[in-house]
Amino acid sequence: MIPLTAHLPGGPLSVAAVRALDDRLRTLVPPAVAPRVVDAGGVALRVHGTGPACVLWLHGGGMFLGAAEYDDAFCCDLAAALGATVVAVDYRLAPEHPHPAPLHDCRTALAWCAARHERVVVAGGSAGGGLAAALCLLTRDEGGPAIAAAHLYYPMLDDRHETPSAAENADAPVWNRRLADVAWAAYLGGRPADAYAAPARAGDLRGLPPTYLDTGGLDLFRDEDAGYARRLAEAGVPTVFELVPGGVHAFEVYDPDAEASVATRERRLAALRRSLREDFRTW
Repeated sequence: MIPLTAHLPGGPLSVAAVRALDDRLRTLVPPAVAPRVVDAGGVALRVHGTGPACVLWLHGGGMFLGAAEYDDAFCCDLAAALGATVVAVDYRLAPEHPHPAPLHDCRTALAWCAARHERVVVAGGSAGGGLAAALCLLTRDEGGPAIAAAHLYYPMLDDRHETPSAAENADAPVWNRRLADVAWAAYLGGRPADAYAAPARAGDLRGLPPTYLDTGGLDLFRDEDAGYARRLAEAGVPTVFELVPGGVHAFEVYDPDAEASVATRERRLAALRRSLREDFRTW
């Protein structure tokens, strides 16, 4: 894949312009084998593999880009490696459907998975990681469905961009401050952010599912992610945090053969295998 930042025009960015560029770059990615597509209360789910345990996968894209189908190859490989069902959610996108519409679609998908699988792990990268974190907060507060564990890969958690890494990595490759500002403006739709939109704003993290979280050392989100992991641990949530030195946002996608990328994928896969079979309260 080619990073959006390598082709961004100068001047103000618009949702339409970034989408057009993303669509053009996506044509360079070969299509994957199509999964089974089901309708869950108006939310399209792409179902890969079979098994009693399930990974609910939430795609990235800053809440305004991407689609579940773009991750078909990844989800197909993940289902085969885990011997589990992987369900990718085609949640609605901002700005046409701002918060909380995407989160509510994920909640609908979780209910569908929980009714059909004995154990459900939620996972996502970037915006999908932020949605996964928000979904954990929402289901905790609503009393279910149960989530066995959360796996958050460089999640988008904080609209404020007040951390040192937000300044240090404002011009980072793959995902920079310009794109992040467009993303949050689209997702919030002019409304103030609450904890279900930006989980870093949550005041109480007690009672959340065990969490695996990783991020890169050169990621715009590095410090908001590290801070969230620290607060989870302080709240008594079993937490594993991995910081990948030199890693930019989505480093394992854009440089898949790098040593750090291979090691990161192996760690994630091992953690997912454990989440799908064990109670991570023992972390």
